[in-house]
Amino acid sequence: MTISVISYGIYIPFLRIKREEYISALGSCSAAFKEKAVMDIDEDTITMAVEAARDAVAGVDKSRIGVLALASTNFPYREKVAAGTVIEALGLSNNILTCQHGNSTLAGTEAILSAIGLLSLTDQKYALVVVADAPASGASVDMEHGFGAAACAFILAKDEPGLEFEGVYAYAAESMGIRYGLPGETDLRDIGVKTYSNLAYNDTVRASVRGLLDKLGRKPGDYRHVILHQYDAKDASGLAKKLGFGEEQINAGLVFAKLGDTGACSTLVGLCNVLDNASPGDNMIICSYGSGAGSHALSFKLTGQPPKPRNSLKSLLERKKYIGYVQYLKLKRNI
Repeated sequence: MTISVISYGIYIPFLRIKREEYISALGSCSAAFKEKAVMDIDEDTITMAVEAARDAVAGVDKSRIGVLALASTNFPYREKVAAGTVIEALGLSNNILTCQHGNSTLAGTEAILSAIGLLSLTDQKYALVVVADAPASGASVDMEHGFGAAACAFILAKDEPGLEFEGVYAYAAESMGIRYGLPGETDLRDIGVKTYSNLAYNDTVRASVRGLLDKLGRKPGDYRHVILHQYDAKDASGLAKKLGFGEEQINAGLVFAKLGDTGACSTLVGLCNVLDNASPGDNMIICSYGSGAGSHALSFKLTGQPPKPRNSLKSLLERKKYIGYVQYLKLKRNI
């Protein structure tokens, strides 16, 4: 049995804030984005998830969706079956296998891998994976500068042409003090040593990607695209080059500069941007990362025409309204 992505949807909040707003208000900005997406006062990760999922399920027989995998590091409730809300909003069957993933930016690829496994346990043909995230921290924390918001959704199908899953390699090791959240707190923190955080990211993602290449007997040149998790664009691009990938393999998956750090969505929004312009036969690697630290590297091959969303990432990036820093703080409920 093969498992392929046959449809996907994206949601990007309408509001944006430019990097210049941070510099004007604070004198500096610790993140190298040009602008980033910001949730409005009536949005959260579940409302974003529903919007992305509506596009993904368009044209699919919803009665044949047997699995729903949901992921976020910032669910609006600390304890609640958020999948139930998505089921009701989309009109899916109540007799459906569900799972929720959080606690780490690995949640997005965890949800995809869970859906692949759960599909074998149902007689239904399709699985829906929805990943929505909006990392949060205090206004005085440098790490907060880069935090954006986005959602994406994917329909996985048994034995249909599409973006076919080929294999996965996982790597995890202990790295204390980088991007963590304590019980009862919504704001993220770290020990503030960027060199240490970058080293953990580089070592973990490198081990995951190299492990996948060795497992499949491939080399970097065998892939048209590589999409790495993006806490910022420079580190992701630099690491991809060290791994042997060229700029033409990297650029399409880089979305940080226009959206910011979208947490568990980071790699998957990059994948959506790649799929918007992919061609049959393209091979691609996506590699997620979660501080602490762990990584999943997944290999895919496009067998047939690429799935086309109702809204491309490019069109959603052009639909926007800019806000100032004070309004941004109000939306974040910091003032």
